[in-house]
Amino acid sequence: MDGFSPLFLAATLMASAAVSLLVLWALGRSWSSYTPGSRNTTSGFGHRATFVFQDDILVDQDTPAETMPGVASGDIGTWPSLRSWLGSRFGPLPRSLEDLDDGELRDLPATDADDMATLSLSRFNDGGRVQVTDPTRAGPLDRHRTRRLSATITRYQTVFDKAPCAVRILDPAGRMLWQNAVFAGYDPAQAQHLIDTATAKDTPTRLRMPGPATAEDRVCEVVHIRAGDVRAVFATDVTQVANAEALRREFIQTLTKIFANLTTGLAVFDRHRNLALFNPALLDLTGLPAPILSSQPSLIQFFDSLRDNRVLPEPKNYASWRNQIETMISSAAGGLYLEDWNLPNGMTYRVTGRPHPDGAIAFLFEDITDNVSLARHFRSQISLCEAVLDASDEAKIVFGPDNIVSLCNRPCRQLLGIDPDASFADMTLREVVTVCRDSLSRDGVWDRVEQAVLNRAALEETLPQPDDSTLICRVGHLPGNSAIITLLSQHGTSRSHAKAQA
Repeated sequence: MDGFSPLFLAATLMASAAVSLLVLWALGRSWSSYTPGSRNTTSGFGHRATFVFQDDILVDQDTPAETMPGVASGDIGTWPSLRSWLGSRFGPLPRSLEDLDDGELRDLPATDADDMATLSLSRFNDGGRVQVTDPTRAGPLDRHRTRRLSATITRYQTVFDKAPCAVRILDPAGRMLWQNAVFAGYDPAQAQHLIDTATAKDTPTRLRMPGPATAEDRVCEVVHIRAGDVRAVFATDVTQVANAEALRREFIQTLTKIFANLTTGLAVFDRHRNLALFNPALLDLTGLPAPILSSQPSLIQFFDSLRDNRVLPEPKNYASWRNQIETMISSAAGGLYLEDWNLPNGMTYRVTGRPHPDGAIAFLFEDITDNVSLARHFRSQISLCEAVLDASDEAKIVFGPDNIVSLCNRPCRQLLGIDPDASFADMTLREVVTVCRDSLSRDGVWDRVEQAVLNRAALEETLPQPDDSTLICRVGHLPGNSAIITLLSQHGTSRSHAKAQA
């Protein structure tokens, strides 16, 4: 993990606070303060605590271990352990009491100028004697301050026990000085694994630990920091974060596979207008070599390459093309760009520009040449069919599934005096029947024609006309739940009928 994560900064602050509390606790609960029932000796020279060693092994002391805060093991059994405990106040101290000459007495003042305590080291025969003298007698206000500090530490201990991360503070030898409730919840093997992983390096590290029974594995992020002569290990459960990151990686991999299989070319430009993502289809559609696209060209460079490769509509002049590109980029940033490019090679591309979060822009290139050719073919066929219908002698009018006029040929328009295509409003079946009744005949046949169209039933009716002609009206059913009315005018029907009988 590169850099300092928010977890690392928070852990550092918590470690500093925890270490500060330990130091304040040690100072506030110094053995120099009077404790009822303690064996501290008091004389006119102040309070004293004495330790007797034999070959650096503690053989006697007049101070109970429980009054000595911050002791790793709960007891002081050797000179090195007492030396480590006293070193921050009186250091540096000899590594062994045998370093003293026989009969030598060495007085060491406290390193803090405001601290009047003295540490006396002496050696006699094979033994050593260590005595701490503090001439300051705690007054009522000092004891009150100590009690307030003790209450504050208790509150802080409660807060740290409820912290979302596990905290353990170690002495220079790696022994535990203090831990919160979360760290105490780990079994010894897991706790040691966390400490070993954290102390291996001073940067945040993630590790996966097996969960209990059938539960999922837990992912912890551990941090190791140093504060003076103590060290702190922080462990935070980031299982949910790790799972979310894994899902995000899987989602990105899925999207990458989808983009790779798309037939639509994709080009995504970041907020700085440099190409950040493209798929293989873009190479096929534009013919641009992969090294050019992999070099992350700018938007203008990308469109320059398209122009050089004749994958842009040919502009009249370069200045107008530049303006066109600027307009295109502005439209895409606003989510409004959609245009079909008719290329010099006869291909047609549909180009769509869409804005993306954080100022990015995506362009989609779709080859619609076949669609355009097919649409042109359909339009040509439709125009041909309309021309054939207009050349027919029969008047024909077609109604769609909603009984709205969808087609009316020229003979029908001339016969009825209507033009549905010239009106903004749709012409309905009822309106056509009304026109027929007014223009051709007021006979009740048109009610039957209307019902036949509504029921999609076949019908043929013959209507005599005033000019001795006959109008034949046929109703038929078409695919797609459409209907057609055919009107055919016949002249001299009576003479033809008589001639047929002869």
